[in-house]
Amino acid sequence: MTAAKKISKGVELKKKKVAQLANLLDKNKTIGLVNLASLPARQLKAVRAKLKSHVTFIFAKKNILRRAFEASTRPQVKHMAQHLEGIYPAIVVSQLDAFELFRQLKSSRQMVAAKPGQIAPVDIVISAGPTPFTPGPAISELAQLGLKTKVESGKIVIREDATVVKQGQPVPSLAASMFARLGITPMQIGVTLTYVLENEDLYNAPVLDVDIGKYTEDLKTAFLNAFKLAIELGLATKETIAFLVQKAYRGAKALEEKIAPKQQEAQTQ
Repeated sequence: MTAAKKISKGVELKKKKVAQLANLLDKNKTIGLVNLASLPARQLKAVRAKLKSHVTFIFAKKNILRRAFEASTRPQVKHMAQHLEGIYPAIVVSQLDAFELFRQLKSSRQMVAAKPGQIAPVDIVISAGPTPFTPGPAISELAQLGLKTKVESGKIVIREDATVVKQGQPVPSLAASMFARLGITPMQIGVTLTYVLENEDLYNAPVLDVDIGKYTEDLKTAFLNAFKLAIELGLATKETIAFLVQKAYRGAKALEEKIAPKQQEAQTQ
C-alpha cells in the first residue's frame, strides 16, 4: 500500500469514528465530559467496572472528540467542544440524570497519599496526638514541618495541630514522606466530571456538587416553617386541614369552659 493510500485510509477511519461518536452523542440522554488527568489506569479500570451497568466510557483523541461534538445535531453538544482544553478528556454517556451521574462518579473517588510536588487540594493538617515514632531523627523532621513535639512513654507526641501545607501549595518531599508515615491520605483521585449535558441543559461541576444530606435537611426545615406559618395564618390545605380542625376544636372547648360558669351564674340569679 502506497503512502497516499495509507493516509487516505487513515482519514476515512477517523471520519467513521467521528460519525459513530456523533451518533452516540445524539442518542443518549446524558453526556458527561470527564478529566482523567493524574488518574492511574488501575483506578480507572475499577471505576468502569463499578459503574458499567449505568455509565459507558468513550475514549478517543482530543481532536476526534472535538470533531464528534461539532458533528452532533444537538446544539448544546456542539457547545461542549470548547471545554476540551486544559484536560485529559474522555466522554461518559448514561441514562442517569446529571446529578445522579455526578454523585455516582464522585462516590467512586479514593483518598491516596500525596506525592512530592502535587498541589494540595485543601489545607493539609497534622493533628495533635501520639505518633508511632520513637525519639530520634523524626523529632527533627517534625520540627522542620513546624510541629511542636514532646516525648511520652517512649513515643513522640505532637503537642498541637499544625497546617503543614496550605491549599494550592505544592507538597514538599519531607511533608509527603511524613504524611505517608502517619497514614495521612489528603489527595483525592477519581474521574472528575467537568460538564454534563442532560437533554438540552448543560451543567458544570459546582452546580452538580450537591450535599444531599444538607439539601434534605434544608427541605425539611423549609417545609416545617411553611407548615407553621400556614397554621398561624389559618390557610387550609390538605397538609394543614386536620391540624386546623383540631385547633378550632380546642379553641371552642376552651371558650366553652370559660363562658359556662358565667352562664350558670346568670341562671341562678
